[in-house]
Amino acid sequence: MLAKKLLVLQGDEDDYTLHCSLVTAAARRNAVAEALQKDLEQRFALDLRSAAQAKCRDSLMTWWRGRAAQGEGIAGALWATLTHARCDEWLEMRVLGQIHMLQHQVGAAQRVDMARHRELAAEHQALLRDYADVQQRVTAWSQERAREQQAWEQERMRQRAALIALQTQLAQAQEQLQHWQAARPDLPEREQLRERLAEQVERNQALQREVLRLSSARPAAVAETAPAATERTADSQPSPVALEHRVVLCVGGRGGSVPQYRQAVEGCGAQFLHHDGGAEHKPAQLEPQLAAADLVICQTGCISHDAYWRVKDHCKRHNKRCVYVESPSATSLRRALGALSSADRAVEDAGQAGDAS
Repeated sequence: MLAKKLLVLQGDEDDYTLHCSLVTAAARRNAVAEALQKDLEQRFALDLRSAAQAKCRDSLMTWWRGRAAQGEGIAGALWATLTHARCDEWLEMRVLGQIHMLQHQVGAAQRVDMARHRELAAEHQALLRDYADVQQRVTAWSQERAREQQAWEQERMRQRAALIALQTQLAQAQEQLQHWQAARPDLPEREQLRERLAEQVERNQALQREVLRLSSARPAAVAETAPAATERTADSQPSPVALEHRVVLCVGGRGGSVPQYRQAVEGCGAQFLHHDGGAEHKPAQLEPQLAAADLVICQTGCISHDAYWRVKDHCKRHNKRCVYVESPSATSLRRALGALSSADRAVEDAGQAGDAS
């Protein structure tokens, strides 16, 4: 600013040219020197007042060294020291020499700072490249997550639509059920009565078949001779019968008597199956054996409740012949076989009588 006000400039001067011009102009007393003197005294007024407290060269030297050691305000301390009344040539040389060395230190520090600045600039560029790569990966990841989120949202909407459709169908079915229940309040009872009626009809038909069988078998029994009747009466146990191509399932009984059971059944020409009624054999194994059997002998004295009801339910549903024996013994088994054979002979006699008629 002072150079522009006090000097005649061409407009292309640099800082060094301006500095040299001001120093040359201030070498002798003139307007430029007085203006520089006034400006510097105003700018460093605090330093001048502080240096004025030094009353001798040694105290001024001590004051200078203290300010130089602080490293701040060197310009003001230099001006205050060199313009002090107690500054002589010796002190001036010491001060200028120290300033010269400080310039070397400042230059070295500046070179270190420049090198550090270049390192930091290179590191900054590397960090910028890494940041760009990370930002690119984050952007790609964000886009991928957005696409997945959109797909999940679409799937959620589809599932919600399907759920709403199922809920609507369920509500319609419940409404229809309530409508039918309101229209037919006695529907459950009627279903139970229908089942009972079917059971009674089936039982009635079985009884009618039994009546027809007994009616057909009676004339044949009357025609038998007295000696034959006496012989059968004397024999308390029925003779072995032929059960070829039959499968007889024995449920329950004692484990030690199973060989006798097998001998009795196979002696009639039938195939023997056995289930202990739940003692060691699992009740679930009973179903396939019941399905494979043609005749069932259930010894109720040695059988579990579960096995008993399984046998009864299966024989009832499939109209399969079953004989219940209370005493678990080989003799009782033979009597049961005799009862089965008597029933088979009665059925055969009824069929022959029907054919003859």
